[in-house]
Amino acid sequence: MNIFNNFFNDFEHVVFESPQEREEKKNRMKKLFSRVFLALFIYVMISQFLSTAIYTVAAFVFSAEDYHTFSNSYYVAVIISSISQYLIAFPVFALMLLRTDKAKPREKSKLTVKDFLLLFFISEALMFAGNLIGTLLNNVFGTIIGRQPENDIANIINDIPMYLIFILMVVIGPIVEELIFRKLMIDRLSIYGDRIAILFSAVSFGLIHANLYQFFYAALLGVLLGYVYTRTGKVKHTMFIHMAVNFFGSVVVLYAEKAIIEFERLYSLAIQGLPFDVLDLSYNALFSLLYTNTQYGMIIGGAIALWHFIKTNKLRISNEKEIYLPNSVIIREGVKNIGSLLFIISSVIFIILNLFTV
Repeated sequence: MNIFNNFFNDFEHVVFESPQEREEKKNRMKKLFSRVFLALFIYVMISQFLSTAIYTVAAFVFSAEDYHTFSNSYYVAVIISSISQYLIAFPVFALMLLRTDKAKPREKSKLTVKDFLLLFFISEALMFAGNLIGTLLNNVFGTIIGRQPENDIANIINDIPMYLIFILMVVIGPIVEELIFRKLMIDRLSIYGDRIAILFSAVSFGLIHANLYQFFYAALLGVLLGYVYTRTGKVKHTMFIHMAVNFFGSVVVLYAEKAIIEFERLYSLAIQGLPFDVLDLSYNALFSLLYTNTQYGMIIGGAIALWHFIKTNKLRISNEKEIYLPNSVIIREGVKNIGSLLFIISSVIFIILNLFTV
């Protein structure tokens, strides 16, 4: 039935619109997409420029030895990056979109605790799949270029204090990113349909991470979060899911890695007949086992929940549009504009640089 409805809707728009009206709608759409992605491009450029400027000034102020310590500190890098992105670049991004068109509010669904848990499990399954793809491609490119790019996020998590991980990666990061990619972007792009809005916001969410390790799982997570936002209309839901994902992927993982390393050390002592703390060994063994089983349980459960959602059509996304244009036209013209091209090209350049320099 939906196929026939879509056919007659398309037929109505094609027949009863003049070429001039269609061209005006297309130009209006291109203008909106260009403005949104130009704002995103400027967000990235401000973040990069300010970080580079701070390191440049530091090179003149510090001694060679102090600058080496300063420039190689992940703690310093995270602080500088966070100030540049969250305190300066984000307000500029938001201001650039203040007077742009937004979609009209529509009737939304509620998100229950059960739904939240299932969606969190699905997000873990999607991120696991995306991480496999990203790691595989990094290994392929590493073989081609003769060096293996490092997973910078893993290094950062291991080298900065836990409180900073929690504040920036579990709280502030998800809040700002959800405001950018779900609230501000989808509210505007969904004028031309939720499917289009989710697609563009998810791909841009992957691209802005600027490395292959994160692109695929961030894009897949972006699709899920975009779906949640378009169905509920409440960005707080996507923030909480994003926070839960980052908490498990940073804080819990860090404790688990330490527990696994400590267990291996104590077990090695036990095998060699050397003194060791039995309670410490038992605790780390239990924590490691609990983490591993929980992680794979969530991934398997998430894959099953995703299959069930797809089979029962619960993940169906509305194709209603306030302003009608064929999806093929929206995708083509949504990419072929100055804002989108600047953002895409700069993101690809950063991904390539990451392969050779990190």
